[in-house]
Amino acid sequence: MIAWIICCISTVSYTFLVNGGLTHTMQARKGLRQGDPMSSYVFVLIMEYLNSCLGTLQSIPDFNFHPRCERLGITHLCFADDLLLFARGDTGSVMFLKEKFDLFSAASGLKTNLSKSQVYFGGVSNRVKEEILQVLGYEIGELPVKYMGVPLSTRRLNITQCMPLVAKMTARITSWMAKGLSYAGRVQMIRSGLFGIQSYWSQLFILPQKIIKLIEAICRSYLWTGQATVSRRALVAWERVCLPQAAGGLNILNMKLWNQAAISKLLWALSQHKEKLWITWVHTYYIKNQNMFTMAIPKQASWMVRKILNMRKYWHTIIASPTLVKKEKFHIQAAYIALRVPVMAR
Repeated sequence: MIAWIICCISTVSYTFLVNGGLTHTMQARKGLRQGDPMSSYVFVLIMEYLNSCLGTLQSIPDFNFHPRCERLGITHLCFADDLLLFARGDTGSVMFLKEKFDLFSAASGLKTNLSKSQVYFGGVSNRVKEEILQVLGYEIGELPVKYMGVPLSTRRLNITQCMPLVAKMTARITSWMAKGLSYAGRVQMIRSGLFGIQSYWSQLFILPQKIIKLIEAICRSYLWTGQATVSRRALVAWERVCLPQAAGGLNILNMKLWNQAAISKLLWALSQHKEKLWITWVHTYYIKNQNMFTMAIPKQASWMVRKILNMRKYWHTIIASPTLVKKEKFHIQAAYIALRVPVMAR
């Protein structure tokens, strides 16, 4: 197996399409290039070696896990080429962590990009901070930090953190293509384009009410005026616009209800004990074999965990939908329709 992989890496050659014709074959001098079909498989194998190196930390008595990682033995999280390392805030544990990563670097040739690496502290004295910074050579970072396009924070999202979402939606409206759309085209833009942008955020966080109202105001102004500037020129109330067409609306999503329906999917995943790390972590540290639908919400839990558990008050309404779960998959659209029924009945 290893010989086969080495053969694939060491005999790489490329040809390029120039002006409709192929160039002569060129041999690669530095192995695989980004985008090569073989590179993803090799990367996975290399990351397995990293997992093995960091996994040996559990056998070192002097290594201390991060307080919120000890029960599950978590030392790192890896997503593509992003790596998060966890340890208690003491110099010895960080040195053990760095030694294992240096061992991986020596074997693979992959090294830390110091300009893109940061260390985050919580409850650590200034003296220990300085010692750890000298050991690692990283810059100190501050939470919340933006990762995968969204802010990472244990505290409630504030307006400033959500403004990139508003800016992205405004940029879509002010583009030259969106400006020339007819009324019907603007309706379709709001249904698919604009709400598609916020859908990713809605499945991760409970968005602040001010942000939801601001986005709805932008969409309302764009619908009636074709502009992103918020105005009060609305022919029909926005609540009426969000109703189904059969009820006299335009079937535009009610953002607040959609946000609640999306977060209820996380509640359902917790109730099903899905084999995912975040679910196991929440059960280990907060639910602790209790009935999650009757237990008190832990005060020490992060803001987002409390919000997920707070969705229990809508659970009887949501679970009544016969199409909520199909083939062991939760459907947000079915939860949204179930939450919309009481609103339509008002």
